[in-house]
Amino acid sequence: MAFDTVGAAVGFVTHTTNRIISAFINQTLVQENIVNLPAKVQEVRQDQRVLQAEIDYYNRREARKKEFLQIEKTGLDADLPISADQEVKNARLQQIKQEEIEDRSKLSVLYLDLSREATANEIGIKQKEIQGIFDQQKWPGVLSRDEAQRIFVDEQKKPRLLMLVPPPDISDDFPISFRDSLKKEIRNQLKLFLEKYYPLGSDFCPVEFYGKYFERSVFDAEVKQLETILSAVPTAIIYTDITDHEVYFNVRFWGLQEPVSLSFEPLDWEELKRQLEEAGSDETKSLRTIRQTIVILHKLLAAFLADWYYLNINPNYEPQLFNLSSDFPSIWTDKMMEKLKLIRQTYRNIYNNELKILANSQKERPKFWRCVNTLYGHSDHIFSVAVNPDGKTFASGSADKSIKVWNIETGEIIHTLTGHSNYVRSVTFSHDGKIIASGSDDKTFKLWHSLKGKTFIEHSDGVNSVAFSPDSQTYATASLDKTVKIWDLINEKLIYNLIAHENSINSIVFSIDGQHLISAGCDQSIKIWNVRTGMVDTTIADHSESINTIAVSPDGKTFATGSDNNTIKLWYLATGELINTFAGHTDCVNSIAFSPDGKTLASCSNDKTIRLWHLETKELINTLVEHSLNVYCVAFSPDGKTIVSGSADNTIKIWQYN
Repeated sequence: MAFDTVGAAVGFVTHTTNRIISAFINQTLVQENIVNLPAKVQEVRQDQRVLQAEIDYYNRREARKKEFLQIEKTGLDADLPISADQEVKNARLQQIKQEEIEDRSKLSVLYLDLSREATANEIGIKQKEIQGIFDQQKWPGVLSRDEAQRIFVDEQKKPRLLMLVPPPDISDDFPISFRDSLKKEIRNQLKLFLEKYYPLGSDFCPVEFYGKYFERSVFDAEVKQLETILSAVPTAIIYTDITDHEVYFNVRFWGLQEPVSLSFEPLDWEELKRQLEEAGSDETKSLRTIRQTIVILHKLLAAFLADWYYLNINPNYEPQLFNLSSDFPSIWTDKMMEKLKLIRQTYRNIYNNELKILANSQKERPKFWRCVNTLYGHSDHIFSVAVNPDGKTFASGSADKSIKVWNIETGEIIHTLTGHSNYVRSVTFSHDGKIIASGSDDKTFKLWHSLKGKTFIEHSDGVNSVAFSPDSQTYATASLDKTVKIWDLINEKLIYNLIAHENSINSIVFSIDGQHLISAGCDQSIKIWNVRTGMVDTTIADHSESINTIAVSPDGKTFATGSDNNTIKLWYLATGELINTFAGHTDCVNSIAFSPDGKTLASCSNDKTIRLWHLETKELINTLVEHSLNVYCVAFSPDGKTIVSGSADNTIKIWQYN
């Protein structure tokens, strides 16, 4: 369509388009002052899964804002060449933006999935009604019974907006070629348009186009019949009447609130044809331009309806029309874009206010943890504690050279394991809870099967840390001899002897997927090893003193380290980038542990305290003070309701919250 050669026609169509869109906006709930969400949307938004997801998103978003502003505040000087540090800051800023996009995407998918659940019962009831309607021979002929059944089945599989566009009812005054071409162009061009910008496989704006199932035009009474059949399925119908001089656009929409039925001020195609011919087009070209104008108006209406629908159910939705400037003359869409932006901003303002209220009203208050039991059984310092994955027992390793297995509920000693000839520095359970591994200053590590220990003497100095892979097929040991060893648990054979640290290694841990092993120690460096190759993928050297402890978050995306410089640092596992530094301890940090829900980080220190940090807000939320000397180890129970700690005061304390 040569818009540049028919300026008068463009102005005429633009005026008509704006009238149509304004009529739609004015006659529906799409207004700048909208405050009430449709009932179905409110039902989805009150779902506990959504409430929790929105609270978590809000907390993450606020933490990102804080970090973003902090980085910008210490940001880039345009007059200086870009340094490595500035490149890292730039990369982190981009990563923060990407994290926001990913979070919004997850919420969008959740809104869409739950909107499907909200209509499932209605669809079930409607399917039962279909048989009765069919038996009474009242079935609307424009859509077959089988097709209606398929629509219900598809809606239950994946939510989408149904777009019904039957052929226009065209006056016989038009040539047959015009009538046939227009019907085909509407069907084919609209189908391609929706498949391109609102594909059925989209996670954000799926639209299913049903133009090809209508062999003839439909009228108001038939549209109402269709509504009785498909009322449980969000649906938009665009149907058109073309007389000998005007085009009438009609819309029927249901699925969010009360059905909306609209008929717009007609397009005077006869006047448009006259202006086109005055501009130099012959009759054939003028009719072709009129056809294209009608097709484009169908596309605009379809896009606007789809964007309006998805803005209603997903406040994070970005209207596709904002990306379609190349498909329509901008003069046609300017007013529509302006309205859509106002609608989006209104929804966003309401949404952000609701998020803030929700987060503030349900913000996780600091739990009041209290010591519920103090266990006396070891005769010397307790260096390590590990909770069995079954949550019923835990093990402790001590300077008294023994390992004890305890009932976590009663505090009773179940077993005492002896065999080490020096301090037991580390204990851990396999992921099935059947094996305990221990490492000692006697240069050995032991595997305790059924409480019978098997001893391995493979290190030339004390063994500070032991760890099982998530599948418990391999395990690793770290030593004062500066090496990490990875073992085949089944065959009890050495797989790799990892040499890269320049000093003693204090802590090791496997990643959640078992693909990497993280080690750290007295050389102040962190190394991330590729378990498959036995090579270092990443080295981090941001701690200023010896690193004593490592823990990986439950989602596997981050890990934390504690150091002699009194701080805990949080890192991205994939990139090795620093996320945050937690400062609050007044002496070296000996042990850290993530809560099972990934929201809290526990740390213990030579300052005799255990501190709990909120990982979303990065704030200190609790300080537990009961031990009388250095606290060397801390661990959460699998349900997150209990913390176990061990100290130089020779006691183990059990903490729980009210």
